[in-house]
Amino acid sequence: MKIARSTRGAAAPSRADGAAAPAEGAAADAATTGGPTDADLVDAATTDASSSDAATRDDDAVPAARPSRRLEVGSALVALAVLGTLAFLARRIEVRAETGGIDPRWWPELLGTVGAALAVALLVVAVVRPSDRGDLEATTRSGVVRLVATVALAAGYLVLWPLVGFLVATPVFLLAAVVLFAPAAGGRSSSSRC
Repeated sequence: MKIARSTRGAAAPSRADGAAAPAEGAAADAATTGGPTDADLVDAATTDASSSDAATRDDDAVPAARPSRRLEVGSALVALAVLGTLAFLARRIEVRAETGGIDPRWWPELLGTVGAALAVALLVVAVVRPSDRGDLEATTRSGVVRLVATVALAAGYLVLWPLVGFLVATPVFLLAAVVLFAPAAGGRSSSSRC
């Protein structure tokens, strides 16, 4: 049973359904103002909202992902391999005139090198620190379908870009991605996460 406070400071017990039970202070407020006070209404609305939010969260609860050190280490190794390869291939870009400064290989080499360093840090963290994935949801069928659809969308974007150009392919890709991840399409909005 919650305790609702009236504007006069008297405690009035409220029922579980959120409606305030009449008490001496609340009854006096209602008699003088012609109805329940603003504080009584706010307390009742807060109780109703919190109980419906809790029921919604319990119904939509998805189990947390299990800890997986193997997944963490594997992800770090794949990132290290891809970004290390990028750094290596960036050094092989042929430049007509060596300027000694920023040249066409500078940006890809920087991305590959910094990315590989971050992948090494990720690998060290995955090996040293215990894996805690309590903030992640377990794999679901809809999640796997969305993953496959996202990969297919990205592949389609890469195929369409040279054919129709950036200005046509990019809005189509972004619109399709928004539709794919929209709450109505099975995604979860940020407001449903508490």
